Amino acid sequence: MKELARKSQFDWSFFLTAVSLWIAGFFLVYSATIIHESGPLAGLYKQQIIWIIMALLIVMALISVPGRLFYGFAYVIYGGSVLLLLMALFMGVSAKGAERWVLLGGVKLQPSEFAKIGLLLALARYLSEKEVSLSKITSFIMPIILIGVPFLLVLKQPDLGTAGVFCAMALPMFFWGGLTILEVIYLVSPVLSLILSAIPLILSFGTEHGWGITGAIPWGVFFVGLCVLLYFTRPSLLVTIAVVVSNLISATFITIVWGSFLKDYQKMRVISFINPQADPFGAGYQVIQSKVAIGSGNIMGKGYLQGSQTKLSFLPEQHTDFIFSVLGEQFGFIGSTIVILLFMFLIVRGYLLTQSIRNRFFNLVIVGSISIIAFHTFVNIAMTLGMMPVTGIPLPFLSYGGSFALTVAILVGLVLNTRMSEQDF
Repeated sequence: MKELARKSQFDWSFFLTAVSLWIAGFFLVYSATIIHESGPLAGLYKQQIIWIIMALLIVMALISVPGRLFYGFAYVIYGGSVLLLLMALFMGVSAKGAERWVLLGGVKLQPSEFAKIGLLLALARYLSEKEVSLSKITSFIMPIILIGVPFLLVLKQPDLGTAGVFCAMALPMFFWGGLTILEVIYLVSPVLSLILSAIPLILSFGTEHGWGITGAIPWGVFFVGLCVLLYFTRPSLLVTIAVVVSNLISATFITIVWGSFLKDYQKMRVISFINPQADPFGAGYQVIQSKVAIGSGNIMGKGYLQGSQTKLSFLPEQHTDFIFSVLGEQFGFIGSTIVILLFMFLIVRGYLLTQSIRNRFFNLVIVGSISIIAFHTFVNIAMTLGMMPVTGIPLPFLSYGGSFALTVAILVGLVLNTRMSEQDF
């Protein structure tokens, strides 16, 4: 009877949506690499089949594991992921200028990907036992340590994109773990201050006259609004001081660094990172080619295996980070919309699962897992459209496999496991 109950809890809609995206990913990887008869991309679609099979086996294996084991071994898994990051730092294999890979049993793995799983489970266990609140700053000591260790190790590689994933995963989990919307706003406000302070500096670079006081208006409006919010919501004195000081420091920091420490060529890298047109044959090349590919697809697309940008390999990393560009060129607006709707269903369905599960640990695992998938999806698609800087974040299910494919499989398996294991934990 218990086994029948477990089987009836299996979420077929979530699973089949994930499988549909994996299948779509295979055909896109095939179209992006089939033209290569030799070199590292030759026959890559065959390896993608293996990654997909491995991903499905991982999902099947994880749903068979009692959920209480993930709770019991959460900190052990976290410790193992940190150990892998240390191995990558000191004994890692260099790839694209970063020490991000380790060789285990002849297989090259990216430890930063599995660090997402370790941090997810560790945070879920801690937040399932203790609530966090800005009114009690000490409640953040352990979460900051849990996040800070892998964050700094990944940043050292350097891998800013993955480090950002840690924060994007933690915020929704903090909200589920006790933070209010206002407290979340206070937490992210220093980041907004940094961005608003940096924009006028970047836009004025290379001009004879800077923006002067005018450039401070966006940040000034934001800061005044933040102060008004603090006045009317009346958080504790410590929280008020921390929010005000952190925002002032953030805005001042970027101004000082930009004006006194960065050389002109370094500033140019930052500018082309944000505005590809500033360096069309360098840092901005990928985004420009991506936008050309997607735009050329129009409504219906050029047809499968017919994209000129794809066939002529104008687009670097078209089988990984820019796989959505391949989709847009060959299947157009309609095909891209269908895939985006599949992602939206998967994400919304995942979050809705929390309404039917009473176990706090499982809910936090779901929130963290879906947040990782959602962040990757949003940032990658926005990146290919030129709406966000290129950060090397792949698109779940669609990008060519490897460590990230296994990570996505683990996330899917964890989400499916939570519903089936709740009655046993």
